[in-house]
Amino acid sequence: MIWGMSFVAIKALEPLLTPVNLTLLRWFIAGSALLALTPFMGRLKQRFERKDLPRFLLVSFANVVGYHLTLNYSEGGIPEGMAVLLVALGPVFILVLSWFFLGERHGKRIIAAIVLAFTGSLILAIGSDLANGSGTIPGILEAVGTAFSYSVFAVFSKSLVQKYGAGSFTIWAGLVGTLMLLPLLRGSFFTQIAALPPYGWLYMLYLSIMSTVVGYMLFYTLVNRGAVSRLSIQLYLIPVVGVAGGALLLAEHIGTFTIAGGAVMLTAVALSTWRPRQLTH
Repeated sequence: MIWGMSFVAIKALEPLLTPVNLTLLRWFIAGSALLALTPFMGRLKQRFERKDLPRFLLVSFANVVGYHLTLNYSEGGIPEGMAVLLVALGPVFILVLSWFFLGERHGKRIIAAIVLAFTGSLILAIGSDLANGSGTIPGILEAVGTAFSYSVFAVFSKSLVQKYGAGSFTIWAGLVGTLMLLPLLRGSFFTQIAALPPYGWLYMLYLSIMSTVVGYMLFYTLVNRGAVSRLSIQLYLIPVVGVAGGALLLAEHIGTFTIAGGAVMLTAVALSTWRPRQLTH
């Protein structure tokens, strides 16, 4: 729900900030909050090993730079329906990467849930006027890059989270990723934030604190507890929440295709998480 509402905030901020400046401001605020949490939650469960540095840097880059920049660019580069459809490839990438790198064996129910959820995304995309929109090649590649970046940091973070702790990993990966953004800082950043209206700051604070700090703390805690592939299917709830939030806060229209697509995606999440009830005597 937290991440679903973040898409509403991004849509509201698109006219006010460039994709790069939106990413910078979001992570500068989030980075400050993470830095404040360091004395309380920043201690690693064990001493950091040098062999983990390449994986840690990869996850930090994919998490902060790769995912958020491509997400913000794709939001304005292609129709919303196409973006929903392409970003929905994330759990599909995770299914493949988690099998190859984590050795997760996927049962028929998980695979069926992925197929069902992707079908729901297709219906949702049609409801968002996919057929009437046109996207540029860069916009399409950016959306696919968003999905792939998400799958990379979800899969490759698992061993690090288990080894060093979810809270401390969230903090240090976020801080290092924020430092990676610094070369993108330009004078337009200060001009745009100076002109940001009060409602813009409210949306930005939600993105930075709730969606980034709280959201990633929860996400990496869940990564630590279970299979990444099953968690990825549950994240198909994000576009459903985003559509509902857009209707409530941005007066966006919800049509029949949107309702049908959301229902199919909810069914897929239920299928992936359902467990037969055990009878005891």
